[in-house]
Amino acid sequence: MEKNRVYRNKWFRQIVLLGPIVLTLSSPLQAAERIHTAYFSPAPGASAVIWVAKEARLFDKHGLDVAPVLIPSSVRALQAILAGESAIAESAGPAVASARLAGGDVVTIAGSVNILTYYFVTVPSIKRAEDLKGKIGANQSPGTIADFALRISLRKLGLDPAKDVSLRSIGVLYDRIAAMQKGIVQFTVLTEAEKPIVDKLGFSVLLDLISLRIPFPWRGISTTGKYIKEQPDTVRRYMRAYVEAIHYFKTRKEETMQIMSKYSRVEDRNVLEHSWSWFAQNMPENPYPPLEGYQVVLQEMATTNPKAAALNAKELLDTRFVKELEDSGFIASLYKK
Repeated sequence: MEKNRVYRNKWFRQIVLLGPIVLTLSSPLQAAERIHTAYFSPAPGASAVIWVAKEARLFDKHGLDVAPVLIPSSVRALQAILAGESAIAESAGPAVASARLAGGDVVTIAGSVNILTYYFVTVPSIKRAEDLKGKIGANQSPGTIADFALRISLRKLGLDPAKDVSLRSIGVLYDRIAAMQKGIVQFTVLTEAEKPIVDKLGFSVLLDLISLRIPFPWRGISTTGKYIKEQPDTVRRYMRAYVEAIHYFKTRKEETMQIMSKYSRVEDRNVLEHSWSWFAQNMPENPYPPLEGYQVVLQEMATTNPKAAALNAKELLDTRFVKELEDSGFIASLYKK
């Protein structure tokens, strides 16, 4: 009996001594890694993949404590990545290409929407492309996706953006629509997610870029080469959560619409259903960033910046993380459930 008591006391003293060491070693393994991730559109749509990953606790599932932050510009979202304020974040092809041309260490690791998803809309009095000559268009800031969409639209309509029209930087869609309503400008571009809103205002769609299926890195996930080198496991876990979120988006309609409503503050069910339906059909299961889309971006940029013609689009992409998930069968397994 005495022998057992001495034995128990001995182990109790060891546990007391070792306890703090065990706790110190185990705590970092249990704590989720905290990072910020930027998204740049408050409209219900592609940015909802990040919202879903957060709200459905898919980031948590893969050991990440992710804080989504709205930065309403693809250019500014990318600046946050380069500044180290956002480790992995949403951005778009034009911003990525511009940053690389300026020497920025940035790469795209995923693409959730890989076509140009814009409509070119005008006031009702404009019926033909010729009617646009001499008119004023509402543009977003230079280098944004809307800027590219507007210029590509004008070229598709046979017009020179620099000579045939005037472009005015006004800002986000709602500001541009307000300018059209007041007669300050006569045309702009808007996305699929925003189309139901402006349909009610009676604006005309002069060109449907979506139907043309122009390859374009409209929405993707980017980070820096330095971050990939230093934190490859974090990037892998982020991407596992991201591809799971795409699956959730596609297969959990009601839950996804609730999440979209929460973040976008849109309560109109018709708008939410329209957005969910289109994006569910057009987001790829294997979200590779589109090489051909980046080539389109560089070709357009080369019209004003000769350096763009010399840049290889492959340098803007790092597809290893999506490829790992595809090759391992991880993505395929999600859709077999």
